[in-house]
Amino acid sequence: MNEQTLASAVTVAAVVAALALAPGSAAGQTKAPFNPPRTSDGQPDIHGYFSSDAPDASHSLEEGAEPDNTLGRGRGRTRAQIEEDLKSRRVLIVDPAPGPKIPYQPWARAKQRELLDALFAPMKVMDIEPEDRCAPMGVPRINYRGDFEIDQSSGMVTILYAWNHAYRMIPLDGRPHAPASMHLSNGDSRGHWEGNTLVVDVTNFDDQTWFDAHGTIHTDALHVVERWTVVDANTMNYQATMDDSKAFTRPWTIAFPVRRIKDAKYELYEEACLEGNGETIDGMLRAGRYLTAKGVKGRHEHSAGFYDEK
Repeated sequence: MNEQTLASAVTVAAVVAALALAPGSAAGQTKAPFNPPRTSDGQPDIHGYFSSDAPDASHSLEEGAEPDNTLGRGRGRTRAQIEEDLKSRRVLIVDPAPGPKIPYQPWARAKQRELLDALFAPMKVMDIEPEDRCAPMGVPRINYRGDFEIDQSSGMVTILYAWNHAYRMIPLDGRPHAPASMHLSNGDSRGHWEGNTLVVDVTNFDDQTWFDAHGTIHTDALHVVERWTVVDANTMNYQATMDDSKAFTRPWTIAFPVRRIKDAKYELYEEACLEGNGETIDGMLRAGRYLTAKGVKGRHEHSAGFYDEK
């Protein structure tokens, strides 16, 4: 553990300890933790429909929402306006901070810049980001892409996603991960309960997915640990820590709430998307080839120079 990681851990521990010792709102009593209903095999019951409270995360974890002046890529704003936007944006990366930026190794940040340049004027299909190609989203990105349903059975949690008919099956019976030679876009998940928290260990990734639409790559060494903590009848706190010794200088973490969809008439429907996404891809490639023919170069970023090394 390096000094920065140790400092973050100490800070988090101190905050948790302070909260645990803080007096409650009534007569100095602390609020009792939520005691959720249980399934027949003793799991906290989390079945139902949910939506992540993670606005714009799928577009960019680091830059946030795309500004209205998409064509200008933010170049019409003053530095003061850009700084104000950065201060007021919703941030999902909770460690490292401040920033926040993904702690990429230099080669990986350089690769991201190459991908962002290609996104500005794509010349081939693989220049276009995975979501627009209807490719798998990967973990954790699939969790902040749209609505999903959680089902539970004995020794198993299953998540069904609206986007692109994706699903995950999370065994809770202690079975080992798949062989290391097997690589999957959504990884291989194994879970267990720690009180009200479902802890999911995800390994065996391939290197084809991004964390968002801004070239946020990883390698096949990616290891994700998710924590789904039941807060009350309608809320879970989601946290995911990403570690990749080939791409990152240290692990990093995102966090956001997950809200239950309480509409009794709600139905999960498939946002169907066929890999290749013909008309959309053709249009992007035509635009990219036109810009290239005109000699127009750029980078898919909201603030000029945001991804340059300082």
